[in-house]
Amino acid sequence: MLKDKEVSVTNALSMMARSFEDEKAGLASKEKEIGDSKMKTSELVVESEQLAKRNEELVSARISAESDSRQILDERKAASDSISRVENEAREAQKAFNELSGRLHTLEVKTTEFNYKKNSLRDRLVQVYKVETDLEQAAIPEDINWEETNEKMEALRAKLEGMGPVNLVAIEEHQELQQRYDFLTTQQQDLVLAKDDLHKAINKLNRTTREMFLETFQKIQSEFRDMFRLLFGGGDAELLLIDQEDILESGIEIIARPPGKKPQSISLLSGGERSMTAIALLFSIFKVKPSPFCVMDEMDAALDEANIDRFCRVLKDFVKTSQFIIITHNKKTISVADVMYGITMEESGVSKIVSVKFSQELEAKTA
Repeated sequence: MLKDKEVSVTNALSMMARSFEDEKAGLASKEKEIGDSKMKTSELVVESEQLAKRNEELVSARISAESDSRQILDERKAASDSISRVENEAREAQKAFNELSGRLHTLEVKTTEFNYKKNSLRDRLVQVYKVETDLEQAAIPEDINWEETNEKMEALRAKLEGMGPVNLVAIEEHQELQQRYDFLTTQQQDLVLAKDDLHKAINKLNRTTREMFLETFQKIQSEFRDMFRLLFGGGDAELLLIDQEDILESGIEIIARPPGKKPQSISLLSGGERSMTAIALLFSIFKVKPSPFCVMDEMDAALDEANIDRFCRVLKDFVKTSQFIIITHNKKTISVADVMYGITMEESGVSKIVSVKFSQELEAKTA
């Protein structure tokens, strides 16, 4: 009977040893799997340390059981003297076995909990980080420094939390902004080129306009001098640019010298002289740039009889190429007209337009 109990205890210890070895191998494999994932939490690390402590307790229990087994073998030699002692040791071994069985059950519960957390970790990697990994195939380096790894993990976790929530559409937004930036950059380059072309066109236009203005100004100046002498019966006149540097924005000063007077600005001349000077300038412009028609409003109002005669003589030369509408009250000016339009009031408060064609009347008298 003692032998059967010893065999039973030995088998039980062997099974416990094999079970312990299996649990130890499984625990080491799980620790390696956890270390490679790099996303394990501090809670799993604490649990791993607890498992390691339990492992040490199991090792101590196994050593104690082996010692009990050797003690039983020694007592077997003196079975007749130590049966009661062996029974006591057997009971103690049974008690230790029950304790180990309880611990084994605890390890199984922890293993189930670990598997659940491992699956949760795998699902979180897929859902949050879009990373699929096989934790079963993960390998943990034997020389891994867990303290340094934990410090790095905490630093990365703090950095990740400091970054805030992840913008899942950041890539699409970046692409849209990049396309917008490229479009605006192209538009800017087009605008810069268009601006350069516009500046070139403006410079060319200004250069051409300046040349045309100078050419026309010189012609008008020459014609103005001749027309002034014709209307005044002598003297001299000149057109001067106030700003030679910017001729397109420059004002023009008229210097006139009627016969018997010193050269002076047109503002210092009398009313009649200013009118004759203006008429000379107008007719000189007509010489250079003829116009189909011209309207004059009381231009001869300040002229005396002699100046009106000169004005009418010059006017007759220009009516050959242009039509003139003259508003005047001077009889001599009216006499050179072909058609006269007037306002009369035959009845009080009723105005009436009256027209007279002088050329037709002259033809009728000649006939």
